[in-house]
Amino acid sequence: MKTILCYGDSNTHGLNPDWIHTGVVTRHPQNVRWPGKLAELLGPDFRVIEEGLNGRTTVFDDSISVGRNGLPYFLPCLESHSPLDLVIIMLGTNDTKPLISATPFDIAAGMGRLAKIALDPYSYTTEKPPKVLIAAPVPLGEASVHAPADEEARAKSIALAPLYEDLAKALGCGFIDVGKVASTAEGEGVHLDSAAHAAVAMAMHKKVLEMLA
Repeated sequence: MKTILCYGDSNTHGLNPDWIHTGVVTRHPQNVRWPGKLAELLGPDFRVIEEGLNGRTTVFDDSISVGRNGLPYFLPCLESHSPLDLVIIMLGTNDTKPLISATPFDIAAGMGRLAKIALDPYSYTTEKPPKVLIAAPVPLGEASVHAPADEEARAKSIALAPLYEDLAKALGCGFIDVGKVASTAEGEGVHLDSAAHAAVAMAMHKKVLEMLA
């Protein structure tokens, strides 16, 4: 059996964008979230581990929300779930928040730190390092509740894909731009609806089979 770790933020956790209409924050069911759908598509020979946290960044502290820095937990997470065959890292959206003040290059560097940890043989005990898939997240929508009227945050999110692609090539990682197959929910601008989760899962499925062939 091959084991895949999905390390991400609220769009891996599955926060439902319908909260903007209902006022109640809920989570998509497991079989709707893209890691769950990916597991269904891959079948019984694969184990997909969902490690999504709302507000998680690559390596930056959030002065308002505690524990959102993705760096401190990453190595323990890898060790906890090892042996691993593939690590999918989809982060960067929360790094665009104005309070973090990170440039797209800063965010890509943060992604690079995580990828290097996952690739490092010394991050593990006896197992060989897994392959790493760097995923560029879906860009923020034009009407984003993440940062209202903040075109700078949206521009940063759009700038991530080419930087992540260059990073993946430099490190020998796989790369996928999920912004090419999905978009954020209209009017909410940050999170994925059920159709977008399904589209991401389909794209991930193809990439995973390619990398683990």
